[in-house]
Amino acid sequence: MSRARVIATALAIVVTASSISTQSYAQAVCLPPAQPAKASKAYDQPGPYTVQAAEGAWKDDRRTRLIPFLIRYPKDAPGRLPVVIFSHDLGGSKESAAYYADHLVSHGYVVVNVQHPGSDLAIWGGQRPDLENPKVSAEIRKAMSPQSALDRFQDIYLAVFALHSLDRQPGALKGRIDLARIGMSGHSYGALTTQAMAGQAFARGRKMGHPEFKAFLAMSPAGAADGHNADAFGDITRPFLFLTGSDDRLTVNGKVLDPSERQKPYLAMKRAPSALVVLKGADHLVFSGRQELGFSKPRDDRFRQLIKAASLAFWDSELRDDAEARAWLIGTGFTTLAGPDAEIQSRNLDR
Repeated sequence: MSRARVIATALAIVVTASSISTQSYAQAVCLPPAQPAKASKAYDQPGPYTVQAAEGAWKDDRRTRLIPFLIRYPKDAPGRLPVVIFSHDLGGSKESAAYYADHLVSHGYVVVNVQHPGSDLAIWGGQRPDLENPKVSAEIRKAMSPQSALDRFQDIYLAVFALHSLDRQPGALKGRIDLARIGMSGHSYGALTTQAMAGQAFARGRKMGHPEFKAFLAMSPAGAADGHNADAFGDITRPFLFLTGSDDRLTVNGKVLDPSERQKPYLAMKRAPSALVVLKGADHLVFSGRQELGFSKPRDDRFRQLIKAASLAFWDSELRDDAEARAWLIGTGFTTLAGPDAEIQSRNLDR
């Protein structure tokens, strides 16, 4: 029995609403027409597949916890499909980063958005998110506690276990999931969750890395809480893409995180094939959150164009072993598309 199955069984998981059916809930996302075939793939442009979606919740009896999910999948895409899981930021939901999920699905991926109770949108109490509002400070502290982080990590283990069930059970995804090609991604608190799944070492060397993930993508990553980044990230060896912005700072309960802190996981991850993209002028909420709340900044669409392009090229490279995608990402392809709006550096990806 695999390590994932052992842990999932120990959690006494009962999967509910896991048989995806368009009769229970489905939506078709109208995307612009796919671009004509070119000598090199247009990674920032939508793919040929219509996006469909289903939602439900997974029940963990041992933790008395119900975990909402939203799964998007491509209509009529042939063969078994690679899967990317996404973990939202503090105060987010399964609806977070829809632009990212829709883009990947249009190119033939299954994307699973997991919602983490205790650190999801419920912390705002139905009001507009405000990290400095004293009325929500207590909820924020609770949401950022070690127990909340542990709950998030276990939620992802549950999600991977559920993928195995979805691949076997009657429904739209039966026999369509490639369980050998699973990627993990997330934004902010979700980036920390992603780093944990990759094998980040925490206090006293504790690790929660999941062996079934083939590669990882973190938006607004976080360095080690104790500052010992070499110890935290030095043993990670699986491929990793980091996305951040030059203005990617965040204030939580009076503590300001400098944008340079976002680059520390990449700098400390010496053994893993990895890349770091820095969007010039991008802030924290461009990755997930602002447009979902109904407001935006003038350059958000441009930054999200680059996020989609870099993400798709990375996942094609690592989950589809696409050498052209790898060359485009770390060669002149991405830098030409980005121009002065982003820079990229990489390590060991040119294998």
